[in-house]
Amino acid sequence: MRTTILILFLLPIISQAQVNRSANELARENVKDYVLLKIFRNENYQPVSYTVLKPIKQEHSPIVWSINHTFHIIDSQFVANKKIAVAQPYLFSFYLDKRLNVVLAEGFSAK
Repeated sequence: MRTTILILFLLPIISQAQVNRSANELARENVKDYVLLKIFRNENYQPVSYTVLKPIKQEHSPIVWSINHTFHIIDSQFVANKKIAVAQPYLFSFYLDKRLNVVLAEGFSAK
């Protein structure tokens, strides 16, 4: 009896945690695709960190979620006749619609 009550109590919590995890993973994949296909094409991209999805409450706006993403773009430069890799850090804020597609991106070089 106790086990059944415990399972019934924990089931909504576990299912909600799984939904949040899946939403965060989908948002991260969509952000990565947006960075690689729209912002930095044919560049060497290295993800560093993501924040969790944050809800945005704006009336009559397609933007429902936001997520911040820090990443590096690796560029090759010649220094003293040697080719070295230089990592340029970036911090972007991405704004997503209810289907977690990127609507707007704001960013800057974190250097």
